[in-house]
Amino acid sequence: MKISPASPPKTVSLLSAGQASEPPIEESWAFSSAQIDLSMLRQIIYRNRWIILAICVAGLVLGLAVTLLTTPTYRAQSSIQIEQQASRVLDTPDLQPTEAIQDADRFLQTQLEIMQSRALAIRVAEAQRLFAGNGFLDAMRVKPDDEPAGTLSPQQAHREQVIEVLQENLKVSLTQNSRIVRIAFDSPDPALSARIANAFADNMIGSNLSRRFDASSYARRFLQEQLAETKERLENSERAMIVYARATGIIDTSSAAPGQSMGSANTNSLTVSSLVQANDALVAATARRIDAQQLWDNARNARLSSLPEVLSNPAVQMLQQQRAELESKLAEQSQRRQPDHPEVRRTVSEIAAVDAQINDVAQDIRTSIRNRYQTALQQEEQLAGAVGSLKNATLTEQDRSIRYNILRREVSTNRELYDGLLQRFKEVSATAGMSNNNISIVDVARIPVKPVSPNLMVNLSLALLISFMAAVGFIYVREQFDDVVRSPDDAERKLGLPALGMVPVLPVNMTPHEALDQPTSAFTEAFHAIRSAVELSQAGGAPASLLITSSQKSEGKSTIAHAIARDFARAGGRRVLIIDADLRRPTLHRILGLPNGKGLTSLLVRQCGPEQAIQRTSTEGLDFVGSGPTAPNPGELLGSPALAELIGAFTKRYDLVVIDAPPVLGLADAPSIAAHMDATLFVVSATSSHRGVVKAAVRRLRHARARMLGVVVNRVDMVSLGYGYEQYYTYDGDGASSGKAKG
Repeated sequence: MKISPASPPKTVSLLSAGQASEPPIEESWAFSSAQIDLSMLRQIIYRNRWIILAICVAGLVLGLAVTLLTTPTYRAQSSIQIEQQASRVLDTPDLQPTEAIQDADRFLQTQLEIMQSRALAIRVAEAQRLFAGNGFLDAMRVKPDDEPAGTLSPQQAHREQVIEVLQENLKVSLTQNSRIVRIAFDSPDPALSARIANAFADNMIGSNLSRRFDASSYARRFLQEQLAETKERLENSERAMIVYARATGIIDTSSAAPGQSMGSANTNSLTVSSLVQANDALVAATARRIDAQQLWDNARNARLSSLPEVLSNPAVQMLQQQRAELESKLAEQSQRRQPDHPEVRRTVSEIAAVDAQINDVAQDIRTSIRNRYQTALQQEEQLAGAVGSLKNATLTEQDRSIRYNILRREVSTNRELYDGLLQRFKEVSATAGMSNNNISIVDVARIPVKPVSPNLMVNLSLALLISFMAAVGFIYVREQFDDVVRSPDDAERKLGLPALGMVPVLPVNMTPHEALDQPTSAFTEAFHAIRSAVELSQAGGAPASLLITSSQKSEGKSTIAHAIARDFARAGGRRVLIIDADLRRPTLHRILGLPNGKGLTSLLVRQCGPEQAIQRTSTEGLDFVGSGPTAPNPGELLGSPALAELIGAFTKRYDLVVIDAPPVLGLADAPSIAAHMDATLFVVSATSSHRGVVKAAVRRLRHARARMLGVVVNRVDMVSLGYGYEQYYTYDGDGASSGKAKG
């Protein structure tokens, strides 16, 4: 079974004669569009496979050499735990501010920076005696720098080199979501690595304690100085207050009051205290006078026998009882005796005597009420006078106490400041000897057994990756500068013309004629696909006249012209005429095996008619017009009006006229012929055609108003294009490849 696919089949439309603008030509590489062209990448990789392999092998060899020549490095690691707050022995506030929980990350990052600081490196170097001699630098495989560097002396330059080596080989990392910090040190000497890693952990703890002790010592010295100054200010302010009080006669009684501070707002002098006491007494006296006056007003206007004080008096009550007994006795006597009876009269006399006694007692009670009122009134008047006198004295004293209150507040402020500083000094002194530390060692660094570098597998992987990236970069640059058109995709992208097909390269021992005689060969199938693409290129079918040309010589345009004309003649019984218009180097007569006596030159100069110039070929339906005798002026002949008349006559007589034109560059022949043709097919050789040259040729044809049909890529190496192209034109029932092109 045989199929003839296009490469791939495309439906293209001819450019109109008046179309001036050129289709855009893409200048970039495989990554030019938003979507990567995987097929092109496969082609590029396959075409450059040996270069990629060579660069990768060279990279692996170099990586292996570097690994074997690199000095082994050992890494020892210790770990410490850093708490945000140290445990407290005493319930006293820390000298250093406590970090908030939200600032934990910042606190830990600060500790990491301290561990990598220059100060800690110097502390470790001094503790381990690394500044003495070149032993440390020799162990680190570093050349000692004992020469003066700028303003540094040799000794200072040596110290700086040791510090720099320590910091470069120290690696500090914080374990994620924890407070564990890992301290690692790299060195060619495993014992030295462990010793330095442990030294950094120990000195970090010592440095932390030292900073805390220095802060405590500084705080104590500062508090001592402040206490001395505050004590002197307190003594001076107290002395000034006492001197002023003596000079003004102010006696302050509030300082002796328990539970009352000197800064209290209700502090009183002696005069104020006396005024307060006298005023309190006046208030009490006024209350007593009011009560006494109310009693006297009631007693003065009321009957004596109705006064509550009289009725409640025990003596009056006893006399009332006696009178009641006498009245009872009188009533009994009156029933038995006459009023003038001596017993009756004596009883009446006794009753009168009792009434007189009751009246006397009542009068005494009223008199005592009046006396009590008068006494309360006198006391009130006396106390009111004393309060008035004390008020005047207090007002006078208040004018003098303004300055005293100012001095008093200054004394109170100085005393409070002194007490606070004294309390803080006692707390700092109590905690000065304690060494609270928030850093503790978790793991001690052990002497490493295996080196951490060089790692053979890692180095080889990196070498392979880097060499592969270098190969990709090299190929990228190479492809950017490589403008050879190798495939139909290249032709479409670089030239802006539709690719109507591609012709595979023939084996060395096979001619095009032999390949065309094999119906199932890839060569024959390629021209079937090209013929189908030409027929589908426009709505009305194949064009009446077709020009086939190329940018330069030896690109196979004559072979392609013959093969296309032959395929059209065999398909559908068309009558096809092929004309060799290459008047300088004609080749079609040799391909067809026909003489080149009379031909196109003879027709243009009208030496003969078409019947004498047309020759029959071995292919049914295919006629041939050779180039004819060599003309001294081919350009003038092809540019004459006779050519257009001749093409018009042939298109009326034949279904398709195919003209094999000379190359475009350097000659005016092809553009002159293309102006009279219905379509132009451009041949590009995959082995020698460059984008710049082909673009120039296409541009010349467009300027001549040629109707560009598309591009045919000739001599394509299917194997070099990779997967998808190798069996593009080979298909049979058994799945075996036949007619496979060989490059």
